Amino acid sequence: MGHFRYECLRVVQQHSEGAPTFCIFHAPVSDVLLWSDIRRLEDEPGAPQRRMSPAKVKAIERFLEKDPRNTIPTSVILTLDLPPNSVTAVQGFDSVSIIEFETAEGVQKPGLIIDGQHRLLGMNQFSPELNVNVVAVLGADDAEKAFQFLVINNKASKVSLDHIRALALHYEDEALKTRLTTARLALNPNVGFVGLVNDEDDSPFRGMISWPLTPEAQRVVVPAAIEASIGVIQQTKVREFDSDDVLLEFFYTIWRRIKHAWPQVWNSTSKLLSKVGVICMTQYMTDVLISSYDLELLDISDPESVGKKVDLILSNQVPQFWTIQWTSTSYDTKVGRSMIVSSLVQIARNTRTGVAWHEDIALIDPANLEGLEAGG
Repeated sequence: MGHFRYECLRVVQQHSEGAPTFCIFHAPVSDVLLWSDIRRLEDEPGAPQRRMSPAKVKAIERFLEKDPRNTIPTSVILTLDLPPNSVTAVQGFDSVSIIEFETAEGVQKPGLIIDGQHRLLGMNQFSPELNVNVVAVLGADDAEKAFQFLVINNKASKVSLDHIRALALHYEDEALKTRLTTARLALNPNVGFVGLVNDEDDSPFRGMISWPLTPEAQRVVVPAAIEASIGVIQQTKVREFDSDDVLLEFFYTIWRRIKHAWPQVWNSTSKLLSKVGVICMTQYMTDVLISSYDLELLDISDPESVGKKVDLILSNQVPQFWTIQWTSTSYDTKVGRSMIVSSLVQIARNTRTGVAWHEDIALIDPANLEGLEAGG
């Protein structure tokens, strides 16, 4: 497959028997993927990596695209199984070495990714020639590889918002604020997801949030609708949603598909984009999608798979539900929202069994159904 040669810094932290040696260097991401494996637990019992999340890969690619100054200084950590003579010291330097090796088709790759699979794959999608920092653990046995993975993935912690804001005081607020949004971080704790949903290019609600920064004519969706909808998804306690990138992409995918399928109700006169409409549609969609996830029929971190499922769910719904007059003008209560979600469940059942979509929908007054054809 190829011949590879890198200058590296050789580091020994613990001078004891069995302690690993590290080599620190940089390489194009395409190189690393040529000589390293990403072995995942679902493919191979005992493998170090968890399931790959397409949403996280997309988030890395998006971060790099957003600003040409954006970089990823964090190292990818991997193990390298090489013959001892693959690393040679550079004469006159204590720590500088040359690491050199070859790979061949059909032979197991010498590298194994311990931490950083999403960084590698996202960087590769952005540009295969992009250099990534690498920390290679040399001569590690299987137990050491497992140990390194467990320590790395259980000791990591997020930087607190207060820490981020304190650091920001030493820099130009607006300039830093702009850069931070490309990484989905905010200095203002009150903005949170709402600011991202209003500002991000791939958000279906971009420029539609009803707050002072949005031109008055475009203020359609109230901030509370977004906050509550994100809360609905978080309440599922699905571990994948611990990642803000996976969570946001899940929310975006649902609503991008709705926007595409129902352009006729994507406006301020439709109940769909009211506070209760956004919350209830998010609740209904999330319930159905998570049911598929629980049955191992859906990878919720894969936007394409989620999107296809959303299209299927929408095929059993009707946009008219959101434009026809309801029996009450206010359903923004716990009971009211439950009635709307139950109505969506019933519509899907009616559609699948071939009866009129509005049968047994308690919040629709039969007097308002004049002119409606069965199923329409």
